[in-house]
Amino acid sequence: MRILIAVHGYPPTHNGGAERRAERTARGLAARGHDVYVVSIETLVAAARGIRWEDVREDQVFVRRLFCNFDDAPDMFNWSYDNPQIGQMMTGLLMAWRPDIVHLFSGYLMSASTVRAAVAEGVPVVVSLTDYWWLCHRINLLRPDGSRCDGPTAAGCARCLAESRRRFRLPAQAWPQGANAIWSAVEQVPAFGAVLGVPQQVARHTLLADTLNQCAALIAPSRYLAETYVRHGTDPRLVRVQRQGVELDRCQLRRPASELRFAYLGQLKPHKGVDLLLQAWGQLIGDQPRRLALYGSADGEPDYFQLLQSMAANLAGVTFGGQLNAAGVWQVLAETDVLVMPVRWFENSPNIILEAQAVGVPVVGAGLGGVAELVQHEQNGLLHIPDDARDLARQMQRMLDEPHLIGQLRRNVMPFQHVDDEVDQIVTLYADVTARQEGRLNALQTPDDALR
Repeated sequence: MRILIAVHGYPPTHNGGAERRAERTARGLAARGHDVYVVSIETLVAAARGIRWEDVREDQVFVRRLFCNFDDAPDMFNWSYDNPQIGQMMTGLLMAWRPDIVHLFSGYLMSASTVRAAVAEGVPVVVSLTDYWWLCHRINLLRPDGSRCDGPTAAGCARCLAESRRRFRLPAQAWPQGANAIWSAVEQVPAFGAVLGVPQQVARHTLLADTLNQCAALIAPSRYLAETYVRHGTDPRLVRVQRQGVELDRCQLRRPASELRFAYLGQLKPHKGVDLLLQAWGQLIGDQPRRLALYGSADGEPDYFQLLQSMAANLAGVTFGGQLNAAGVWQVLAETDVLVMPVRWFENSPNIILEAQAVGVPVVGAGLGGVAELVQHEQNGLLHIPDDARDLARQMQRMLDEPHLIGQLRRNVMPFQHVDDEVDQIVTLYADVTARQEGRLNALQTPDDALR
């Protein structure tokens, strides 16, 4: 089978959860004898015009790394979700390579034009939903003020986009009652809403919902993520809940230490709640030896990273370890006693929690979304009240004060599957999708057509 995988980034230069999931899938498919071609965004080149790319072969997989400048788009908002340059490139590749199936991870940066190009060429599309990009232009269902959003509305999304700019955000912070009144009027006065961008949001919602429902299948790694998409208009018949697998062959034996080792692994960005973790760390008491290691990239958030560094400067035992590749993740987990996930957004199914559970590392996490789905309180980890540094500190303090707690939580790790099992499930899904596609095309043919 010829499989075209599209994703917004690809290792080794991009090592987020979706990027690593795409890589594991590509390598697993290639190992089973399938022809695999990956298309990914390598970097945003400020001086670039249009798109250029480099084709390389990595681990039996062809990879097309795209270099482009999205800031140069004639209409940045529209191109952010329906990029005609990506569409043209994908059409050319589809016509030249003729894949049997296209598998898109997320949709961010690759845009809806990836799906639309494949559908136009008669190639079925599977999308792995790894975030909320199809519902939220900010991807994470968080407003600019950090509050969580229950789901998209045209007026709400227009306000969210507007308040990402200082000229709207600062007045809203200074006079929230007035801002609320103004945006309430948007829904009642169409002309007013048109000035503030409501029609643009309607267009985004309409196109993306229609595009997603043209796919052959959607994979959601958690029930929470699946239910969120269905609640907002995605055809439930397309959605399959399939938890991602773990690369057990990369696991390393845990190495004990005299101190209690807490760690955070993920992006160093506000929606991940790393500042909450540092606040909680400063509230821990007692003289038990302990340390906190923070790993991840702060790309795009230099001010936030500076804030974290200034907070950590006044705290004992805190270190920054930088971004990790896949092998580095397993090495760090072997030297970790407790993983902390103090997220502010509705996480879907974090790879790192599954990986931690695979090596017996209990998790302290926010009681939100997919984190709460993976972490059962006082069974395989502890949940804290979201956004509450004091409660996070209380749960972390228990790890220090209750000698048998960590061992108890380790014995109750959640069930998980090997990544090979995940890839086998994906191959089965591909076979089902392509069989249905062939059946549909055969049904559309006349007897004369079938002989041509």
